[in-house]
Amino acid sequence: YSGTQCRFCDLGTFMNQPNGLYNCFPCTSCDTGHGLFVKQNCTATTDTVCDVLNGYYCKDLIDSNGCSLTEKHSHCAAGQRIKEPGTSRSDTVCEDCQPGFFSKDGVSFTSCTH
Repeated sequence: YSGTQCRFCDLGTFMNQPNGLYNCFPCTSCDTGHGLFVKQNCTATTDTVCDVLNGYYCKDLIDSNGCSLTEKHSHCAAGQRIKEPGTSRSDTVCEDCQPGFFSKDGVSFTSCTH
């Protein structure tokens, strides 16, 4: 004979939709050891938004705002150079040396001398 009693979410939890649940959802943690940092803190109505640290790219984009899984940028091997540097949303793109050039460091080409 009484209506639903609602309460606010505890610190570290959030609820982003009308519900009949007894507990709020736990806020996501952005693990710097896995290439993530907090872009937007968790509130009572929104989850934490994580983004990508330098040197990593997002492997699992949640939406246009956040990421949940990263991977380190690839390094180009000897005999290759960087064609396109890695970004927060894409890995490094490497290309092979053309005849007459070499790359011992995997960064840039050097002309062979005779």
